Amino acid sequence: MKPLYPPLLDPTTLPRRALVVAPHADDEVFGCGGVLACHAERGDPVRIVIASDGAAGDPRKLESDLARVRIAESKAAGAVLGVHDYRFLGLPDGALSGVADLSARLARELEEFAPEVVYGPAPEEFHPDHRALSRALVEAWRTLARRGWTRGRRLLLYGVNCQNRVNLLIETTRYWPKKRAAIECFKSQLAYHDLVGKTKAVDTGRIVNCEDPKVENAEGFAEIAAEQLDAYEGAVGDLLDVLWGAGAADLASTGGMSAESRGRTAGALSVESSARAAAVLEPEWAATAVICTWNKKDVLRDNLLSLRRQRRGFAAIVVVDNASTDGTGEMVGAEFPEVRLIRMPHSKYGACETFNIGFASATTPLVAILDDDIELPEDWLEKTVARMQREPATTAIVSTKVVEPGMPDSYVNSPAVNRERYMSTFRGCGSLARASALREAGGYDEYLFIYGNERDLTCRLLNLGYRVLQYPEVVTHHKNPFGVRMGQRSLYYHARNAWITQLKYAPLEDLFRMPFLVVSKVLLRERSSEERGEISDATGTIGIGKSLRETPGAAWVLVKAAFGVLAALPHCLRHRAPCTASDYELPIA
Repeated sequence: MKPLYPPLLDPTTLPRRALVVAPHADDEVFGCGGVLACHAERGDPVRIVIASDGAAGDPRKLESDLARVRIAESKAAGAVLGVHDYRFLGLPDGALSGVADLSARLARELEEFAPEVVYGPAPEEFHPDHRALSRALVEAWRTLARRGWTRGRRLLLYGVNCQNRVNLLIETTRYWPKKRAAIECFKSQLAYHDLVGKTKAVDTGRIVNCEDPKVENAEGFAEIAAEQLDAYEGAVGDLLDVLWGAGAADLASTGGMSAESRGRTAGALSVESSARAAAVLEPEWAATAVICTWNKKDVLRDNLLSLRRQRRGFAAIVVVDNASTDGTGEMVGAEFPEVRLIRMPHSKYGACETFNIGFASATTPLVAILDDDIELPEDWLEKTVARMQREPATTAIVSTKVVEPGMPDSYVNSPAVNRERYMSTFRGCGSLARASALREAGGYDEYLFIYGNERDLTCRLLNLGYRVLQYPEVVTHHKNPFGVRMGQRSLYYHARNAWITQLKYAPLEDLFRMPFLVVSKVLLRERSSEERGEISDATGTIGIGKSLRETPGAAWVLVKAAFGVLAALPHCLRHRAPCTASDYELPIA
């Protein structure tokens, strides 16, 4: 290295196949637009991966659909440079630190494209998204290095809002006109900054001590060998601690927090690390926890803390908040930065729809279907995944044993719930599913809105050749009292949906038996029989008798439910597919 500036490299000597990882649409141009123009001029294969959706980059809300606008701007800038291969991950702008499987995603992008050189953000950056993406990229590179994948490949880290310490300059003088034109494509961002002038100043400042007057611009990079990554991250962390205060190194993944918040965040960082390790080392068994909630701030906090304590970390945690008014969303954002929070615009969505939204956002092979009012023992995911690993691919769901307040000992200890067996339903408050099976079956039937959706989904899975395993070795602690929830709303949907599901899937002979079974085993069932644990399926039948006795206006609720069933007949007929699988049984047989 020269004493006054780092080595100055001719860009035409760079490897040809290049991948750029950028936090936001425009960072790829600011950080390495000149180098990209050189790659494109040579005809090199180049791919740009944009991590965030960019939706938070408009303080004055001048654009109503900023995410779409920024994608268009990025593609236009790429066209100027000569690059057309883009991947937009669509992750939440300003919250990349909360994407627990970010490193695993980047590892997949790297392996899929197999670049010879990778450009990404440096850990010294000021913007929390830049630091979070840098940390994830370094972790992905380190993981792939252990498998020998990085041999012969180069990692170059750039700075956008901080001139990071570099050990390599790449001369880009002749490519400045293209880089300038590309920057001018970002109209939504030019409204707030002189991005052309500032970028020009950075690129010119890089060569302040260069003796060659023909060199007017350069882009700077920290090139780090895989075996030096630990030392590099440690050195940068120490520097940030000196400059920003103790603990600043952790801010690379938390996005910047007050000192009093760092204690809570330490838990998030440890669970994020274990989750990434599980997701990268066994990507085919990585799991996303999906939780839907509405106004359950305190119990949800207990739930998320139990997820943090898992010995095998979740690759991602998704919480779909149905427009809570008790501060649930604010609590999740402040205390659980590792959680991917989806906030619905209003609270009129049913549980079936919000769960489907959560399922759709999961990118891992496994999905944990969890209620908001549960707590999991620390070995829950470890054991449930291990049990799924021993099952054939036709096992779609592993349903754990659920323990609830008020559950009689006779039920808790019943042989029917304490042995492994294949079922005709599963417990939606604590189960592990194959994401591919959920997609193939179409998720929950949103017509049901709430309650009874697990049995309905299971019928479709059975028709597709899948099975659902009851696995009592793992316990889910559910805070909801045992049996059907009391109240008119609960009674209505339980009664209506039970009939809708059977009209869709029950063979004719079972349909003819249904009225008799409803009267004899639900309406006339004595409380003592429920307390004895006579019915082994607690999802939708236990407690209906009590609900009928104790719910004001229960008779009128049943009449409305009957009309609801009649209204649903066209839906039932359109989707009728009698289930003849050996695991199928009526809920009250």
